[in-house]
Amino acid sequence: MKELFLEKIMIKNRTRFYIYEILLKIFSDDAFSNITLNNFYKKNNIIDIKDKKFITEVVYGTIKNKLYLEYIIKCFSKSKTKNKIKVILLMSLYQILFMNRTPNYAIVNEAVIISKEIDGKFSSSFVNALLRNIIKNFNANNINFKNDEEKFMIENSCPKDLFYILKKEYGTEKTRKIILSFNNKSKNSIRVNLIKNNVKELKQYFENKKIEAVHSNISPDNLLLKNIISNDEKFNLGNYIFQGESSSLVAHSIGENKKINYKILDTCAAPGGKSLHIATLYPNSIVYSCDKHEHKISLIEDNAKKLDIKNIKVFKQDATIYKDEYKEKFDIIICDVPCSGIGVIKNKPEIKYKINTNYINQIRKTQLSILENSKKYLKENGILIYSTCTIDNKENEDNIKKFLKKNNNFVLEKISIDNSIIKEYKKGMIKILPDEYECDGFFICKLRKKGV
Repeated sequence: MKELFLEKIMIKNRTRFYIYEILLKIFSDDAFSNITLNNFYKKNNIIDIKDKKFITEVVYGTIKNKLYLEYIIKCFSKSKTKNKIKVILLMSLYQILFMNRTPNYAIVNEAVIISKEIDGKFSSSFVNALLRNIIKNFNANNINFKNDEEKFMIENSCPKDLFYILKKEYGTEKTRKIILSFNNKSKNSIRVNLIKNNVKELKQYFENKKIEAVHSNISPDNLLLKNIISNDEKFNLGNYIFQGESSSLVAHSIGENKKINYKILDTCAAPGGKSLHIATLYPNSIVYSCDKHEHKISLIEDNAKKLDIKNIKVFKQDATIYKDEYKEKFDIIICDVPCSGIGVIKNKPEIKYKINTNYINQIRKTQLSILENSKKYLKENGILIYSTCTIDNKENEDNIKKFLKKNNNFVLEKISIDNSIIKEYKKGMIKILPDEYECDGFFICKLRKKGV
């Protein structure tokens, strides 16, 4: 009995050691949380569902609350802490303050074991003393802040740069609502592959499995699931794909005659959800799906095969580099450009720590470069869709304004999406703010190249 108990303690400690390794990679390598977690689970497929849920919760919770946790640590310790020890403190403190499934003494004990394993006895003693001091003396109401604005930013782990960028564009009250919305995750959204199934039948399939499935009122071919089924047969057979509601609106925003044979170019296609969706909605057309990364191209090809999509061609191509053979060859072009990602902070909380004005200005140069290249590939009377997963006006409306000023042969075109509550807020523009809907923030603009 004693041996079995010790074995369970070791397994639990290893689970928290996994959390430490994942967080260290995210913080040290500037890695995306979702990709890091997915790669980890692929390599460690023996981890059971319960432990996966625990690992995921602690990883995301620690990242989301990082500034607040750091501030508390700073209040209780004036000494500089090594990065790897800081990660242990952050993940342990998150569990102590925000989770109640494990007794505090057990959290501290496992933090001590990990810190001793990676950095020796001195660090483990420091971790033990600091966490016990916080448990004994911490009171959220006694933490001092310079003013109410600083209090709001730190308690919601919102960096100053991000706060003031949003405040300048949306005002204080709206900015606070947007930042508070970052503390929630978007709903589990899947897009039905209409080649193999339909929304009604797939909804019934999930309900038969006792999984609550609600038809999205944002994107007509998306379902919102209360729970995700692990290794689901319908997913494995390509009946649906994981894609956010707002992202799914890009294909619907095109709004052209689906019976016509178009040549469609997706300039920044990876991971391929939008290309695959467009190919599904426009079955008589050919979609040229491009990305500059080789491994991402193979991912698009694999998904196209899985979803049984035949009308897609995948190419390696850097969207910032002009390709002469593409000149005026396409009827429809999608520019889903790289962006700051402010709209997806709900699901990728590490993004908020990267954002500053210089970062955004650099991204804008890339975005405009892609637009300027892509316009040359479009036929007269063709459609160009510009989209981002950010709500930063400089990357959205300001870019479009700058582009139109330079290119007077392009005009804004009305966007109309059937069976969606999302409407234009300006002619040719859709903006989804993350505090108004339980999905990612997003921007879509539709332009038409005028004929002679």
